[in-house]
Amino acid sequence: MHNTELVEHVPGIRQDLESEVIEKVEQFEKSFVSNFFGEIKNVNKEAKLENVAIFVDYDNVYWTLKNNHLHNPDHHDDDKNLFLKLWEKYDPDKIRVFKAYADFQQIEADLTSLQKKRIQIKHVYANGKKEEHRKNSSDIELCLDAIETTYKDPNITCYVFVTADSDMIPIMSRLMFKGKRVELYYLESAISQNAYNITTYAHSSFDLVEFLNIPVKVYKVENYVLGALRYVQNWTDKFQDRKDRFLGLSWLSTELMKDQKIPRDTTSELIEYLETQNLIEQAAKDYIDKDGVSTTKMSYKLSSQGKNYLVQFEEQIAATVKS
Repeated sequence: MHNTELVEHVPGIRQDLESEVIEKVEQFEKSFVSNFFGEIKNVNKEAKLENVAIFVDYDNVYWTLKNNHLHNPDHHDDDKNLFLKLWEKYDPDKIRVFKAYADFQQIEADLTSLQKKRIQIKHVYANGKKEEHRKNSSDIELCLDAIETTYKDPNITCYVFVTADSDMIPIMSRLMFKGKRVELYYLESAISQNAYNITTYAHSSFDLVEFLNIPVKVYKVENYVLGALRYVQNWTDKFQDRKDRFLGLSWLSTELMKDQKIPRDTTSELIEYLETQNLIEQAAKDYIDKDGVSTTKMSYKLSSQGKNYLVQFEEQIAATVKS
């Protein structure tokens, strides 16, 4: 019996063969369509990246990276340097605008280093205060410049925003409506608690921790107890009798960051741990401000338990050295 006769006489074989052919044709169509439109999408993306404008909320990014990861964005290692990595990512021949916004009087920035990297520095005065006490005006200036750029240079097709909070959402959303490509560099750890998912307002998004190859270190507060107690005691020995100084929470937090080389979040946990373990306490201290006004401030010092802890630890170290 011929194959055609077999197909006609055996029930179901013809139907199975037809189904198999149809399935293969459908798979081919799906693959072709997917590849075809994928290529179009890639072509469109590449076209959008021909003229790039980069806007860095440096005030925000600087303090967040420093406080959370002890990382300087203008790092000496090229592979960890924000500006060099962005130049490499987007190609110097395609970047038309590269601006960084900050109150440069308040951050430890090497302006010469930034200028050598061809960064357009935009100094924006905040309120003369540092870190969490400052008023961040950089993001406002940045957004105004980005909108102005759409009119001054309509050839810009891709807008890149580098930030550490959700303040860029309105401008990013507006630019997407204008048909611009939007790419975002952000800090997942800094915005995870926010109600808005900032990444939905960009075509592509990149976590700065990964982009800058920042090692994520786990800090245990117990490892910094001795160093913290030593700092508080040294401060007390040096400034206890001076009425122009007091050891408040803000100063203690900032100084422990520097002294112990730990992020601000870890510093806050460390101070809380020292207080709950009754190793440090606050006491009233006479204080005269710069205008000569006398007042009383609450200043940190070691508790009696903290002093005993420090003495015992120092004795143990001395005994170990002798043995």
